Amino acid sequence: MTFDAQSLQKQIPFYLTTEDQRVLVDELKAIARGGVADYLLSDYRDSFRQVMLQGDGWRGFQLFLFDSGERRSVRGVVLSNSCDVDPENPRDIPARLIFAPLVKLSAYEALLVKNGIEAAKIGAKIAAIRAQKTTNIFFLPASGPLAEDYVVRLDEAQSMPVAAHTNSGDREKLFTLSNTGFYMLAFKLSVHFCRLQEKVNRKPTEAAA
Repeated sequence: MTFDAQSLQKQIPFYLTTEDQRVLVDELKAIARGGVADYLLSDYRDSFRQVMLQGDGWRGFQLFLFDSGERRSVRGVVLSNSCDVDPENPRDIPARLIFAPLVKLSAYEALLVKNGIEAAKIGAKIAAIRAQKTTNIFFLPASGPLAEDYVVRLDEAQSMPVAAHTNSGDREKLFTLSNTGFYMLAFKLSVHFCRLQEKVNRKPTEAAA
């Protein structure tokens, strides 16, 4: 996958100030060139410390292990829309939040080695991940509370009741994404889950005579 910062600029949220838009465009261009941007807020307001936002990193998510049927408390990233998991929004049926586990990039690389992938191919894959060119993986470079690089596999998404996470003893907020981090996550989610140019014409064909 490739992305064009100039094309993305047309979709930048209207509520950002001119200066915020400029910073966002500059960082998107840097990413496209293989550079690193500030994906996490270095210091966020107190209101961000308790609220759950899309793209947040939290402890206390319950990961279901398919092979064993066990559940494990893990760190993860919120994929649900911020409004959908806001407890202030009334729900007739208890809401659920969608998340994906936070995985160390080094652990993901070790898994590739274990699966017998050749070194050159692994190197190319890691480079593509760092440049956000892998459609099913969101890359988070080391920054702030992240002592090393991490990845989020979007195809590992799971869900759990919002209330279960709220009441979890392991619950702890780790980080909030910056404008650049959030915009990149939203872009990756749209590409992974909603690829409108899938080149499949869903119009029924006439049956052969």
